[in-house]
Amino acid sequence: MFYQIKNGDTTNTCTLKCKRGRFVTVLITTFKRAHLLPYLFSALERQSCKSFDILAIVKPSGDGTENVIAQFQRSLNISMFIQTSGHVVDAIKIGLKHATGDIIAFLDDDAIPSSDWVQIQIENYSSPNIGGLAGQVIPAYLNQHNIIEANEKSSEIIPKTKPFQGSLGRELWNCPLKGLDDYLVYVSKAGIVNYNLELADQAQHQKTKTLLGMGANMSVLAKALEGLQFSDSWVLGLSYEQFIGWHIWKKGYTIIFNPKAKVYHLSHGQTLSRNVTDKKKDALRQIEDRLLFYRLYGFEPNLSKMHRLTWLIFDAGTDLKKICINREFLRISSFRSKVHSEIIGIKWLLSRRFGGNYCPLTDLEKVLND
Repeated sequence: MFYQIKNGDTTNTCTLKCKRGRFVTVLITTFKRAHLLPYLFSALERQSCKSFDILAIVKPSGDGTENVIAQFQRSLNISMFIQTSGHVVDAIKIGLKHATGDIIAFLDDDAIPSSDWVQIQIENYSSPNIGGLAGQVIPAYLNQHNIIEANEKSSEIIPKTKPFQGSLGRELWNCPLKGLDDYLVYVSKAGIVNYNLELADQAQHQKTKTLLGMGANMSVLAKALEGLQFSDSWVLGLSYEQFIGWHIWKKGYTIIFNPKAKVYHLSHGQTLSRNVTDKKKDALRQIEDRLLFYRLYGFEPNLSKMHRLTWLIFDAGTDLKKICINREFLRISSFRSKVHSEIIGIKWLLSRRFGGNYCPLTDLEKVLND
């Protein structure tokens, strides 16, 4: 079967196979990663289960990504969409719109799945009421075209150390939304993504409930996404996973973390959220990560202004202590970003309350462009 894919001014012709039964659509958004895509696609060629197709959402960069995809279309069922504008969440929205599988699996363009990755996705949805799956993300690097697991950190999603999270802190500013107390990754009443550190050891070896995890390795049941509304208010996409997870969870589905669903996340320099050295991008990352409270406010009744204020006071106090007493002056820019985030959030909240049309995207893009 042939069909036309249109996005902007670009049209591509792709070949699809007829699909029956449970099927996975693998969604990959990519930009400037032509040198890494062969590792990803080769790993998908080696999958033990072949019941999947691939949607590659490409933002053109002139690095030959389109040619790499064309080469692998000979062996894999890949449909390519060209993204002519927008950011990473806009690319995800394109993929979700055109995905045809009853399971939609997300992979980063620098993540290499294990050979049983698709099979594990399908098996996990055989359990009743499962709406999403998060998997293990293992840091790795390339050594003469070989993928080597990094020794210094065994997981990017499961915290290895246990920073301060006493009972007082969990009660005042890290308290989970009602119903998320036994979730590995959760959203707090202060609107912040947190980890339940008491579940970290358990999650290394067995299934654990979670509010999704990292977009490098997760999947969702397509029908659980019905009604999902992504606003055009992201640049880097920080916490978009938990926004999707929250939507699925509120519809009554259970989301699990399965450590057997593994991908290897290649370390190769600065990315959207790892090894960030660009000051503007780092500022934007901190601003965007803290806006989840305002994205959910008015939709999630268990968010608490008291918990948010308590968390803000604690967080600001920690920064000011380290700046004034420990002389950690690099934290000044971080403190400014956090203040900027709250200003954007309050403007957004007031605009919604009084019928305005403010969108934070304009202010977020200014952080990178000014």
